[in-house]
Amino acid sequence: MNANSIQDIVTDAELESVCGYANFGKMSKRDIVKDTLLKCLGGYSTGHTAKVICKELGLVYANKWDLTKKGREYLYLSIIEPTNQ
Repeated sequence: MNANSIQDIVTDAELESVCGYANFGKMSKRDIVKDTLLKCLGGYSTGHTAKVICKELGLVYANKWDLTKKGREYLYLSIIEPTNQ
């Protein structure tokens, strides 16, 4: 996958569809995804709703707490180009 931005990996429509009515306060949905992927990469646990969102988007594996290739690329782009959010 050679995406130029995180929107190329997960579109706004996909994100809205998966997140539904989830409310994380002042944090944006993309910030929640980024934080969840960072926790996964570091071996930390996270909330159930955030974990399910990342699983539904294909960013983490459904059967183990690890980043998929898509998830690694999303996290990389969200860190190096924060303006892509």
